[in-house]
Parts: sequence; structure tokens; C-alpha cells
Amino acid sequence: MSTTYHMVHYRCFEADATALNGKTLETLCREALNTSNGSAALWARPEDRVFDLGSGDGRKIFLNKVADLSSAVFGEMCLAQSKDLQALLNMKPSEVKLSNLTTATVYDLDEREAPQGSQFVRGLAYWLAIGNHMLFVKTHSMTPELVRLYLDWLLKSRGAVVDPTLSFTLNAEFDKTATAGDIGEIRNLRVAGKSAPQVINFEGETENRMVKTSRSIADKFAQMQQAVPIVKALFGETKAKSLIESLGPEEYLAVEASVKVRGRRTEESRKKFQAIANDLADESDAQVQIEGKDGQIRDGDAILRTRMPFHLPHEGSNLLEFDNVADQLQEVYARFVKDGKITA
Repeated sequence: MSTTYHMVHYRCFEADATALNGKTLETLCREALNTSNGSAALWARPEDRVFDLGSGDGRKIFLNKVADLSSAVFGEMCLAQSKDLQALLNMKPSEVKLSNLTTATVYDLDEREAPQGSQFVRGLAYWLAIGNHMLFVKTHSMTPELVRLYLDWLLKSRGAVVDPTLSFTLNAEFDKTATAGDIGEIRNLRVAGKSAPQVINFEGETENRMVKTSRSIADKFAQMQQAVPIVKALFGETKAKSLIESLGPEEYLAVEASVKVRGRRTEESRKKFQAIANDLADESDAQVQIEGKDGQIRDGDAILRTRMPFHLPHEGSNLLEFDNVADQLQEVYARFVKDGKITA
């Protein structure tokens, strides 16, 4: 079985609970899909599950396959475009004159419209709603905002299960008190910052010069306390000095540092890296981004995501196997709940 890896993204559905009478995103999606036109529910009317983006370029989102899993609602969104051409390479070589000096043998590029009765798919999203939790995988030109726009239309217009004036978000950032351990094994630690002017002395200089440098991160990380030592290490003493002397009154130096551990990891290095990441997230006034196996923490906000393998219908396919995606997204959800990252 052929497989491919995609990032599974997490979102938290947030809206006025009073206005929704306590209903969750999962419940609202199920109710919207159960709405009937008098003869059939929306589950059985694919033509009525099409959302026109109204962008003038013919883009529409089709909620194609969609299933009630009893414990969740799972669906496949297709971003299609009717007014579109697909580039093709004609494998019959021909000789063409490209300039006064060049005559080359090339393959012709051609463009074709989609066959009658079909549309090119420009992106896919596989999404799972469990309670107020949403997990999804996207490909190509599909974006999280397009997923949100479709759900907004489904709940407010097509299904009419919420007030059209209701405002809701699919929040990627949550849990301000999260620590680095909440996102799994730490893989990358990035720090960026700046500070108020401070005095920097170069050996041999008779006067002090006020420059703005990298913000102090933590006392025990002396090598990261100032931008100048890092600039000197990168550029050399002479170039660093000339750069500082060239700064205007409104200019300052800023440093962004990224630290990774390569090679086979040991338990000791894992624990030490995680401890350092926790300290920086807790103590630093600089911008800190901690990336782990199950997401990242950026300026105190946790963003959950993780890479997972998915089955392909056949080798080289751009599609994912529907049932397998449902299983994998539910597995990620169960793991996040078990690890205490989210609450069921």
C-alpha cells in the first residue's frame, strides 16, 4: 500500500455557547446535513452541498464525501474551478527557433479545459469534527480559511442551523499556559528579540557607543544576552564594528537564533533541550517559538499539529483514501486527548 505524509492541523471551534444552546460543532454539522428539502436530506443532495466562493474566477467548494461516524462527522472538501485550464506537455518533439542564435528541439506546452461534465480539482481538505474539536488535512490550494468559509456557509445559509449573525472562529492558538512538554519532543527552538540601547565596548576604543542590541534572554545564557557578540561571531570583529558604527539614531541590531539537535537523540539531550525550552518560554521577553513533534508554542500560545502517514488509492495519486484518513484523524484526536493536550 502506497503512503504519503501530511500535516494534521488542529482547530478549536469557539462561539457564543448561549446562542448555540450548548451545541457543539459536531452537532451543528450533523443537524445541517440532516436538513431536508422535503424529499431528501442534505447528505443525499451533492448538488446542494456546493459553495460558490463568489470570487469571479469560478472557484467552488464541493463537500463531496461526507459521513456520520456516530462519534464524529467526517468529510472531504474539493476546491474546484470551472473557468480553468490545465497545462500539458506534448511529448512529440518539434524544432523551433527561440532566438537569432538558437534553434532548439523542444516539447510543446499545451493547455486543456476539463472534459465536459467535470472540473479540475485544485485542492482537497479532509476534516473531522468531534465535539468542538476539528482536525483536518489539506492539499495544494486548499487553505484553512476556505475550510472556515465553507463551514460558515453550511451552518448559516445552507443548513440554517445557527443565526446568520453568529460569529465563530476556528482557533489555531489556545492554552496560554502551555509548556514545551505539551507539544511532544522538542525539535527546534527559535528566539528573536531586541532591547533598549545599551553600552557596548570594543577593545581599543576610548569612547563608549550606544547601540540597540538583542534582548537579554536569561542570565544563564550569557552568549545570547546581546546581539553584538553573535554578530561578531558571524561577521568577524572588523565587519561587526563597522556595522555598528554605521547605525543611525533610529536603527538597532536584532538577532534571531535557531537551535536544533541533529543525529540520534539521547534521553539526556531530550530532557535538557525541553528544560531549556521551558525556561525560555517562561522567562524571556523576546519572541520565542518552540517546535515539537505535535505542534509549536509561539509567544505562549500552543498550536497543535502533527505529521501522519496516509494511504493512497494507488501509486502517484493526489488523493487520499477516505476511510484511512478518517481512522488517522480519529487516532490523532485520541492521542491528543490521552496526552492531555485537549479535553474530550
